[in-house]
Amino acid sequence: MSQIILYIAQSLDGFIAKPDGNLDWLTSTPPSELGDYGYTELFNSIETIIMGRKTYDIIMGFEEEWAYSEKETFVVTRDKNLEIKSQRTQVLTEDLNTFVSELKAKSDKDIWLMGGGELIKYFINNNLLDKMIISIIPKIIGSGIPLFPDGISETEWKLENVQPYETGLVNLTYGK
Repeated sequence: MSQIILYIAQSLDGFIAKPDGNLDWLTSTPPSELGDYGYTELFNSIETIIMGRKTYDIIMGFEEEWAYSEKETFVVTRDKNLEIKSQRTQVLTEDLNTFVSELKAKSDKDIWLMGGGELIKYFINNNLLDKMIISIIPKIIGSGIPLFPDGISETEWKLENVQPYETGLVNLTYGK
């Protein structure tokens, strides 16, 4: 059975974006001589992406082509009329718990929970998240959207791996 994997970057002070959703601080970390911080490995291990509406809007605001065209993508939103502007992307407004259970059962590969914070909270609070790979970017941004918003349930996680890079970035992998 597939796993739901959160793969996400956060600032040293725990934020995934600036208060307005801006991600410009992410580009301040230079590429690593050791690779792309595990992104390609994760991307090759998945066939499906789940993201929240705000995350989708931010990604669609980039001037680049849709980078996930080879993956099935679901945008979780209450807006059944959300206009989708990307390939292989669907709006998901149905019961998320049932959808995730069915998706995990039929998927051959893992599923990437891309974000954002409120969706991550939902997955944790409903015991839907199996693994977390959190990239700690060595930058303090002062304020913003927290990785783990208020109202998240207390849960236990086991550290599976720590991968430091010469740039100061560290990937922490946690499982259940």
